[in-house]
Amino acid sequence: MVPLPPETLFVGGVFLASALALAVGTAVFLPDRTLRSLAREFLSTDWKYIGVAWAVTYAVNEVARRFHADRMFTESVYEVEGTAVAVFQTVTSPRLTLFFTGAYLVGFPFVVLFTYFKLKAHDEQEAHRYALAYVALVLLAVPFFLLFPVRIPSLYVAEVRPLMLDVSPVVRAGIFATDTLVKAFPSLHTGLSVLAALYARSVGGRYARFAAVLAFVVVLSTLYLGVHWLTDALFATMLVAPAYYLSRRVDPDRVLRLPARR
Repeated sequence: MVPLPPETLFVGGVFLASALALAVGTAVFLPDRTLRSLAREFLSTDWKYIGVAWAVTYAVNEVARRFHADRMFTESVYEVEGTAVAVFQTVTSPRLTLFFTGAYLVGFPFVVLFTYFKLKAHDEQEAHRYALAYVALVLLAVPFFLLFPVRIPSLYVAEVRPLMLDVSPVVRAGIFATDTLVKAFPSLHTGLSVLAALYARSVGGRYARFAAVLAFVVVLSTLYLGVHWLTDALFATMLVAPAYYLSRRVDPDRVLRLPARR
């Protein structure tokens, strides 16, 4: 039997872990729904909104990978904050690294995707606004990915270790195969997690609190793992404001040119 390439194992592992997280999240936060019912709703309607968000994200990643400026601006970020991000690796351990790697690879897609379904269960239009805000935030990052490419700190600063890349050869191969590692600024892991937590406030209750905590953990994971600079996280958080503002004042169905379900 021919062994699967590590890149395939990485993508498959992240997908299965994320699917399991969604199943658990559905049981805990949407007890009146099943994963099957969410899948049916996705295939009937939600794919239009989630699909647009995914397509935009994929396109942005491809554009950033192929057309970013040759000149790196990592030195400019380093001049601003120096080795400050190394503080987040003051205390490290294999278990802590595995925890934050899980938050980065699985917790992030969970909070971003499940927030849509949680919002829809309470207010479908609110879920559509969230999808629009997601697309807006990703598009706002494009000029910086293209014109201001920045390497991740763990591949630039000697004091910062690439903890996630050292978890296993599979993770290392998967990360290098799916990420350019030169679009650290701004951090979409930070921006999209904060956006999800912001929108989750409208549903209130346990999920709003859980989303806020998970978003914080995801942001912390980017710093602990040496994947992003403090500057990346701070600027991404600032970009959330215009994306949120736009989504509250524009009809998402009209902008995305998708009919609202009746």
